[in-house]
Amino acid sequence: MRILVSGGSGMVGSALITTLTYDGHQVVQLVRRTPNPEAKIGEFRWDPEHGSFNSRLLGRIDAAIHLGGVSIAGVRWNAERKLLIRESRVRSTRLLSQALAGLESPPKVLIVASAIGYYGDRGEEPVTEDSPPGEGFLSDTAVRWEAAADTAREAGIRVVHARFGLIISRQGGLLARIRIPFQTGLGGKLGSGRQWWPWISLSDVINGLSYLVGNEDITGPVNFTAPAPVRNEEFTKLMSKTLSRPAWFHVPTPIIKLVFGEMGEEIMLFSQRAFPEKLRAARFEWQFESLEDLLRQELITSRSDRWDSTS
Repeated sequence: MRILVSGGSGMVGSALITTLTYDGHQVVQLVRRTPNPEAKIGEFRWDPEHGSFNSRLLGRIDAAIHLGGVSIAGVRWNAERKLLIRESRVRSTRLLSQALAGLESPPKVLIVASAIGYYGDRGEEPVTEDSPPGEGFLSDTAVRWEAAADTAREAGIRVVHARFGLIISRQGGLLARIRIPFQTGLGGKLGSGRQWWPWISLSDVINGLSYLVGNEDITGPVNFTAPAPVRNEEFTKLMSKTLSRPAWFHVPTPIIKLVFGEMGEEIMLFSQRAFPEKLRAARFEWQFESLEDLLRQELITSRSDRWDSTS
């Protein structure tokens, strides 16, 4: 298949392109810079911010996977940052959807990244793909983000919204931000620690995206999480156990709100007990269903591999 990927320079995108290429697919990538004619895979320039994209140059596309959007973490949100987070997702999705719908032969499927933040803060309530959106900035952003693909949907393209949970990988994301504090004994639970964290391994994200490309029966939202979410306090205990370090550095809720503001509250304290009902019904097989096994793989095995390679 000839598969178009946007957001290919990120953690998920780079791993996805590697896997798709290894599996024998021809991958082409959307980039915002000047395309490199010597790149191993084809590159096409687009500019979502200004609505610029000459899609006629693409040629035949069998499937498209859109992973664009600036990071929601790491920077305290203000009005300008929130606008950037939202518009980077909505504008790029709308532009790509319109471009694909306008092709002489549109692709059969468009997979658009979304987020578990769609559900807002749900406490102890189990949520599946059939659950309604919640409240908050991330929920509102996810609703608009998914709606931006309506043009592709109306053109008969099968649209899938991959609602990513917390992606656990040594290559980046959450684990990269918290590994050093935990290694130095400064890790600990956040707020009450009772909030549910829906997690998933990077390998299962990549395998899941590939699985969706070929599964014509799956459409609409799909929760990209492992079958068993954990509470933040359980996540903390497993990090402590895996690294053999104490994790007593509790960060109270008022401190999180004071230091990180709305960003800290929604990312660190919101509870989403999300379950991947569609993937489970489709008999998708996870590589990691145990968070403890995944943390050992990412924090211990990977470290041993590095030592072996430098010995």
